[in-house]
Amino acid sequence: MSFKKLRYNLLVIGLVALICCYIGMNFLFAPAPLGINDGASQGEEDDDIIIDDNIEEDGNNEEPPADVEIPTDAIELIQYGLDIINSGNGYTSTISTTINNEAVGVTAIQCVDGKVSKGVNSKGEKVSVEENYYHSNASGPAAGMVANFFKGFYVNETAGTTQVAFTNDYDALAQTYNIANAYRNETVATADALSEFKILQGQGFPIKITKRNVNITQDNTRNKNVRIITVKVTDFSSLSDNFIDFFASTGQMKDINYSYLEIKFTINKNNGYITKIQRNETFTATAVNVPVLGSVGVTSNVSVTQSFQNMNKQIVLADSL
Repeated sequence: MSFKKLRYNLLVIGLVALICCYIGMNFLFAPAPLGINDGASQGEEDDDIIIDDNIEEDGNNEEPPADVEIPTDAIELIQYGLDIINSGNGYTSTISTTINNEAVGVTAIQCVDGKVSKGVNSKGEKVSVEENYYHSNASGPAAGMVANFFKGFYVNETAGTTQVAFTNDYDALAQTYNIANAYRNETVATADALSEFKILQGQGFPIKITKRNVNITQDNTRNKNVRIITVKVTDFSSLSDNFIDFFASTGQMKDINYSYLEIKFTINKNNGYITKIQRNETFTATAVNVPVLGSVGVTSNVSVTQSFQNMNKQIVLADSL
């Protein structure tokens, strides 16, 4: 094979990696598994797990109401914590995502860091703000071919509208952006935003956790402050259409097929507040309309960690992005 032909093929492979990485995957969790043995039983402890979460400093140590009984059953406790995230007064959080895509022998890594907050604006309207900073240090054929931009959502639940903004004028490290230079900045009906993007982080956790669709792979109660519960999704048909379609929302991928989805919840023992959610997932898909190659198989490993602060507090947020 000549050098020019080899170089051309590498560029084509890089284009495939670009298609894999440019998909708008922003929630919600790593290429490597959580270190949990598939055969682990409930109550088994992992000596390697870090359980020294400082709940005194994350604003999540509020005492529960006197008439509220915190569930002790693992799944019911997760459901209790998720209900507070989905329907409580509000919270702030940081979120970090790593997307590892492999196609035709080339791997490209996309990183997305950001923030998700839920509360009220100056008018007292219920709102949520989502900031996503796409960046990558990919090298080789994928260098310079992954996503580098800011994507933000401002959801006004009271008005039923969502501001959508994209800009290349941003700083991923400082997590700042210039909305004045956005190449897309518009307010649409939230139903239309969900139809286009499938998931808005501030609208709640996108996976239903029940005793029928997950198995507990670890329930660690050693620490006096937190309880760490890891579950593995066993029924992929229980995943919502929006959750699956999220990865195909750009129209560049189809046939999403999950083979692995494990979630670790760190929960405050005092009040049932979730302080951290870590998710690992693996799926295969088909990249479509790839130049020269047409359709190409893709394997994606996604790792997302979301850490919560000020849980169930009425946070006052801005009036727009």
